[in-house]
Amino acid sequence: MKHVFVHHPLESIHPVANQAAQVASCAGKQGASAFWDMHELLFERASEWSGAEDALQKYREYGTELGLDTAALLSCIESQEMAPEVQRQLELGLSTGVSGVPAFLVNDWFISGAQDYAVFEQAIESALRGEHPPPTPTPLPEGATAFDVNPGAPARTYGGDVTIGSVDAEILLLEFLDLASEPTAGYVSEVWPGLVSDYVDTATVRVLVKYFPASENVAAMTAAQATECAADQDAFLLMHDKLFADRTWIEAGDVSAALQGYAAELGLDIDAFTACLSEEQTAEKVDQDVLIAERNQLQPAPQFVVFYGGQAGIVPLDELRSVLDQLLAE
Repeated sequence: MKHVFVHHPLESIHPVANQAAQVASCAGKQGASAFWDMHELLFERASEWSGAEDALQKYREYGTELGLDTAALLSCIESQEMAPEVQRQLELGLSTGVSGVPAFLVNDWFISGAQDYAVFEQAIESALRGEHPPPTPTPLPEGATAFDVNPGAPARTYGGDVTIGSVDAEILLLEFLDLASEPTAGYVSEVWPGLVSDYVDTATVRVLVKYFPASENVAAMTAAQATECAADQDAFLLMHDKLFADRTWIEAGDVSAALQGYAAELGLDIDAFTACLSEEQTAEKVDQDVLIAERNQLQPAPQFVVFYGGQAGIVPLDELRSVLDQLLAE
C-alpha cells in the first residue's frame, strides 16, 4: 500500500490551518522525511503554534530542531510559495466529496471520520481483492457536487437533500434538525425567520436540510420522514412549519396517523404521502443523515455546517449569524 497525504485545511474553523499546511509542504521541499517529521511535530505541538502571536518563530524553532535549512524554510513560508499547491490539494478533496476531515480513499473505497482500525482493514482487503463499492444510483454530471441543486428535482440537491434558497447563493448552510427537540423548536421560532429574511431571501445563503433526531425517539424519526414525504409534493416548509406550530404529534399514540392528519390539512395527496411514509428509502435517507452527523461528532441538534469558498466548518448556533456576517463582509 502506498500512503498519500492530501491537505484539506478547514480555515473557517481553524484560521491557521492553511498556513500550517504550507509549513509542512515547505519542509517537504527538503525531502519526504522532512515533510513527515514536520507533520508529526505540528500535530504534537498544535497548542503551541496554533495560538502563537509569532507563529513564524515557532516554525523556525521546529526547522532548527529537525535539522532543516531554516532560511529556506522561512523564505518558502513567508512567500506563500506552496499556497497554490495546498489549494490544488484542497480542491482535489472537494471534488471527491470530502467535506470534513479526516477523510480517506482506499482506491475508490471512501472512509469518513476517525474510524476504528477494522474499518480501514475491511476497505484495504476489499481493494486487494479487486472489489469496488456499489456505484451511486445516479452519477453526477461532470463538475457537479452532491450539494448542487438538481434541475430534475428543483427542491432537492443531487444528494437528495431538501434545498431552500437561490442557486446563486455563495454560502451553503447545512442545518441538522431534530424535529421533536425543544432546542430545535427554539431555533425555528427565534432564529430561523431572521435567517430566511436576512440571508436566504437576499440570495446570499442557501440552506440544506438534514436530520439528526435522537435515534431512540420514534416520533422524531417519523416526523423527519414526514417532512421528506411532504417535500416530494413541494410542501416541505408547510409541513416543517406545521410540526413546530402544533406539537401534539410528539405525544400522539399513533404518530404516523397524526402526521397523515397534518398532510390532509395541508392539502397533500394522502395516498402518495402515506406510501412514501412507509417506504424503506425514506427511512434510509434519515438514517444516512444521522450517520453523517455521528461520524462528524456533531452535538445534539440543532447543529450547523457552513460551506464557503471551498472551506467548511461546524458553527454553533449562538455564533451562526456573526459567522455568516463575517463571511459576507469578506
